[in-house]
Amino acid sequence: MPLLKLLSGIIISLFLILVAPINNGLAQDEQPDFSNQNCYQCHADIQQYFAESVHNDMSCMVCHTNISSSHLQGLGEATATPEITVVSPQNVAETCGACHNQELNSYMESVHGHGLLLGTIKTANCIDCHGSHNALAVTVADSSVSDANLPETCGKCHVGSMDNYAAGTEHKAVAAGTGTAEQNTFKFFVWLTILTVIGLILHMEVELLYLLKIARRRNESQ
Repeated sequence: MPLLKLLSGIIISLFLILVAPINNGLAQDEQPDFSNQNCYQCHADIQQYFAESVHNDMSCMVCHTNISSSHLQGLGEATATPEITVVSPQNVAETCGACHNQELNSYMESVHGHGLLLGTIKTANCIDCHGSHNALAVTVADSSVSDANLPETCGKCHVGSMDNYAAGTEHKAVAAGTGTAEQNTFKFFVWLTILTVIGLILHMEVELLYLLKIARRRNESQ
């Protein structure tokens, strides 16, 4: 019996040693392919735009961080697009800001960024102006934000878009402590608004106290 157990153990050990490399090979073969070429198998229409994009040397996964291995393997519901993703209107600024931090800061200081902070997704975001897979450098003539095309790009939201829209600057950060006219004007109106609100509250308090005293005097005189 001991000899039989020993032989059984040796046979099982040899079996596991021989089978393990095969299982590892299968497991490696089953690993999802995160390359752009794999994405193009289903998203062929994107490839032609992305090839000319300023981001053409980047992986799809840099922006589409929510893509799972199940999606790449085409497993059932995993291929469905969620209602909200990292490139949805409410999230796209933060996604782009992971690489374009300075532009994100200036965007959040703009009227469009303020709209996003207030909760609306109808405000213009990075994709609305720059495009997504077809984003081109500003210096490229075909770019949606080139001087020639900017009036048309702005005109998607702003009716009666004027040619002088190109003279404006969207990504102009007002740096604190620079002493520029823009920064001083910004600080002036911020403090003017704060002091006006405080003054209004104090005025209302004083007036309420005054009316309360009058009401008490009338009650005492009666």
